Amino acid sequence: MNNFLKLLSIFFTISFLASCSKSKDADYVPLRDYNVQYAADLDSIDKYINTHHVDFDANYNVSFSKTTDVTQNIRNQTNIVLKDTMVYQKYTATDSLNYKVYFIKFREGTQKRPTQVDSIHVAYRGITLTDDQFDNAQTPVWFKIQDVVSGWSHILPNFHTGTYIPATGSSPTTFDNFGAGVMFLPSGLAYYSNVAGIIPSYSPIIFSFKLYELQYRDHDGDGILSKDERSTSGTNPLTDWTKNPLKYDSDGDGYANMYDIDDDGDNFLTKTETLKVATDITATATRTHYPFNPTPTETKGIPNCGNTDYTTFTRLRKHLDKNCH
Repeated sequence: MNNFLKLLSIFFTISFLASCSKSKDADYVPLRDYNVQYAADLDSIDKYINTHHVDFDANYNVSFSKTTDVTQNIRNQTNIVLKDTMVYQKYTATDSLNYKVYFIKFREGTQKRPTQVDSIHVAYRGITLTDDQFDNAQTPVWFKIQDVVSGWSHILPNFHTGTYIPATGSSPTTFDNFGAGVMFLPSGLAYYSNVAGIIPSYSPIIFSFKLYELQYRDHDGDGILSKDERSTSGTNPLTDWTKNPLKYDSDGDGYANMYDIDDDGDNFLTKTETLKVATDITATATRTHYPFNPTPTETKGIPNCGNTDYTTFTRLRKHLDKNCH
């Protein structure tokens, strides 16, 4: 298994510490301006798209080749649809940028959709704009989306997992109906100024991927999945996957709800405020806590204060109401 994506965070930490020990006389090279670098990256990605053709087989294994036929380049070939989306990336208090990111959706997938903070089971391949492969995991691997370059967290929520039949005896696990695609990442959503293996600094990169399975996470152990600890304002949280749990702090205490064991700051633990009343624990609804939203077997979600509304998407759930305990 190639742990390239995971190990890079350790590599960058070690590299930074090592650089701090260098002589004060060493030349200091400031980071490039994010806006200037983004413009250069987007130009390079556009040129790649305009001069390359993408092929894929029945299992969505992807390859790229150069072409001079404008009708056959990635932008114009008729057997795919090149999409783009605008994503916001904040680096520091003063550095942030809206990025245009191209991606190809060969297949969306039919099952679960990840948020920016979940664990995913994927096969993938990474290449540079010179078509040099820097990573390859054809046997699917698990990793946390938060642990890899930020481009993944922006693009993977556009896809779903599929179905699979577990391995039995000599028969391997088989996957079907999974999401499959390609993302073209500017360096600001990849490794930016860092040299990573064969990837030079300030290099856009390309990932092809197949999203087989995922695990929803509960980072603070409060019984509410982190995917549900997102803003519900002005949107249906079940469909707007741009809402990032890392950005939602309902009580303004400096901790995102996904890390906060007391989401409304009323000094009562969230996991105690979502306990069911005894009569709501039944033979079919066996959980001791209300789910965030109703399910086929748990028809009551976390209620509002007074236990009069269990189902409305935008209800003020009692664990988010500091006047309700």
